[in-house]
Amino acid sequence: MILFGTRGVTTKAANGHFYCPSCASENAYVHKKVRRFFTLYFIPVIPLDLVGEYIECQVCKDTFKKEVLAHLPQPGSGEIEAEFQRAIKHVMVLMALADGQVEEAEIQSMRHIFSRVAGRDVSEQDLRDEAKFARAGSQTVSHYLGEVSPYINDLGKEMIIKAIFFVAVADGVFQDAEKQLLADTAKALEVSSAHLKGILAEVQAPPSQDSLPPQLTDDDARY
Repeated sequence: MILFGTRGVTTKAANGHFYCPSCASENAYVHKKVRRFFTLYFIPVIPLDLVGEYIECQVCKDTFKKEVLAHLPQPGSGEIEAEFQRAIKHVMVLMALADGQVEEAEIQSMRHIFSRVAGRDVSEQDLRDEAKFARAGSQTVSHYLGEVSPYINDLGKEMIIKAIFFVAVADGVFQDAEKQLLADTAKALEVSSAHLKGILAEVQAPPSQDSLPPQLTDDDARY
């Protein structure tokens, strides 16, 4: 049986220094390009189209679209967000909108999850604005992630999967439909099943009591 398909292959295109919005400082960067390849027995053989490119900070490892190279911080102009941050917010909102609306309790839960995964805060207004934007479209989680995947590195993809997992188990139950959503998410992000299992093993491993943040209860730790 002949096994063939396509997958994205990431290569280094250039490097230099830029102002990293996440670090708020001048840092080294690597410019990476993602090109679709025809694969034979999982080996990239024929290069196809360029599907995306991004700038990766070599300090925080956040990724940005290449327009960030022309960005200079201005008072009151706001900062550019890393692509994985935008993706986490949008995916969480899409999941919350599955029943047609985003409740106040869901907003607070999303804020907690974003802080836990991304290591930074997100405001209630930011999430409400994201919900308005999401309502205007009709994308599924998998379709959206398939579009943004070429602009996010492996670390960012892992954070997105962790955020989806924490949203899925927020009610204390990890249902079959939610497991399928995670599998579909991994496929859209071109994360292998083995990699996905590793990510889930990490987030489900019971942490030591000393490592638990003060806001987490014993019940939180189980997930």
